[in-house]
Amino acid sequence: MVIRAHFDGKTLVLDEPVDLPVNEPLEFEFKPREPAWDPQRAKAALRRLVSMAVDANIPLEALRRENMYEDRGA
Repeated sequence: MVIRAHFDGKTLVLDEPVDLPVNEPLEFEFKPREPAWDPQRAKAALRRLVSMAVDANIPLEALRRENMYEDRGA
């Protein structure tokens, strides 16, 4: 079971109710979650992606639908 919580500086605070028996012995494994959105990481990922771009040099006419699928009619 995964229980999401946060630390308020003193104690762990559950982010949602949990259905557990009272006095149930538990064992926890703590693992910090990565933030959902990090603008710096996103910019770095975009720079990596752009650096891998390849100039395919495909003429626009070749990308028209009728030219891409002309062999499939028969």
